[in-house]
Amino acid sequence: MDSIRTIDSPARDKPPDELIWPLRLFLILLGYSTVAVPAALLICYVRRNKHAFETPYFSVRQLLRSFAVGNQEYQLIPAGEKESARKDTDPIPKTRAQCIHTAILLLFFFSGIQVTLVAMGVLQERIITRGYRRTDKPEVEEKFGETQFLIFCNRIVALVLSLLILAKDWTKQPPHVPPLYVHSYTSFSNTISSWCQYEALKYVSFPTQTICKASKVVVTMLMGRIVRGQRYSWFEYGCGCTIAFGASLFLLSSSSKHSGSAITYTSFSGMILMAGYLLFDAFTLNWQKALFDTKPKVSKYQMMFGVNFFSAIFCAVSLIEQGTLWSSLRFGAVHTDFSRDVFLLSLSGAIGQIFIYSTIERFGPIVFAVIMTIRQMLSIVLSTIMYGHELTFWAAIGFLIVFLAIFVDIHKKYSDKKRVPQRS
Repeated sequence: MDSIRTIDSPARDKPPDELIWPLRLFLILLGYSTVAVPAALLICYVRRNKHAFETPYFSVRQLLRSFAVGNQEYQLIPAGEKESARKDTDPIPKTRAQCIHTAILLLFFFSGIQVTLVAMGVLQERIITRGYRRTDKPEVEEKFGETQFLIFCNRIVALVLSLLILAKDWTKQPPHVPPLYVHSYTSFSNTISSWCQYEALKYVSFPTQTICKASKVVVTMLMGRIVRGQRYSWFEYGCGCTIAFGASLFLLSSSSKHSGSAITYTSFSGMILMAGYLLFDAFTLNWQKALFDTKPKVSKYQMMFGVNFFSAIFCAVSLIEQGTLWSSLRFGAVHTDFSRDVFLLSLSGAIGQIFIYSTIERFGPIVFAVIMTIRQMLSIVLSTIMYGHELTFWAAIGFLIVFLAIFVDIHKKYSDKKRVPQRS
């Protein structure tokens, strides 16, 4: 998830006893391998002997078959039904009434994402950058450094929330056609993406983060070509690059007076972490869209449960193997307000996931990437207003460029959609 920080807030100082991030990442990946390797062997075994796991009733064998093979018998849908389903989920409106309805729905999703991520950013800033008083020694403040534990708590709360929703509307959920293990890809990329972003807070300042994220739209489009085979026109690539250019111009102009830090090893490490965040996040969005495009499509709550289930397992195993799970729990037990902040952070992230999955399901990963870019710009505007900073002329030009590119892209798609019936 993205974070909200003030323009002139520096990068967080590392505790002296904290391991450097490449070693921490290696230990995390080593922990994941202890789950991934046995799971891969199990999947290969079940797929080779899938007929032996077919049972007419629910059992462990049937569960293993759903995990490794899926329920492909539900994939046999008539072509006409597929075509009608595709039309129902077409995000491009054809009439003015549909355009207004789509705009209202998109504004609702955008507001939900904005509110939850702003709350999450404030709490994340509180947990990562500030110390907590000990209950036994109120005069002593200590910082919390295990970012993966925060991800683990976020996944647990989201898992519980999705399970409650699925239990309430179980009969309304579509059959889950793909194998259950496909959600592990999203879990891995999403967890590593979140870890890179959390870890980057220790090495880069807010302006550096937002400038890197300005290119998120273009990275998502390129990753969509690789993951989903999605073809974009040169006009769409041009709009994406224009949005990235306008956002970069805005962010650079807004933060030029407040930056000025020299290039150091930590800032180089931060750029590597931000690159990892962008690549893994782009893969996550496009892989989720690929699962949403299956017929019958995977519901957002099924995906939310599957992703957070595997993410919780990955994080738990890694934390246990590193011995940081119990130390993190002890930290929460002996420090005032830490458990409360972690729960509120996790709840904000879980609710935000619902809005994020709804946006990707309805409008696709590119629209979501644009929303996140606009959100970064609005955070700068908000910080400018709150702290009395001046918005420069070039920042205003960059702001206008972004919204002009978005308007031109939407207008062209809407016009092309209206021409199709006339040509036919």
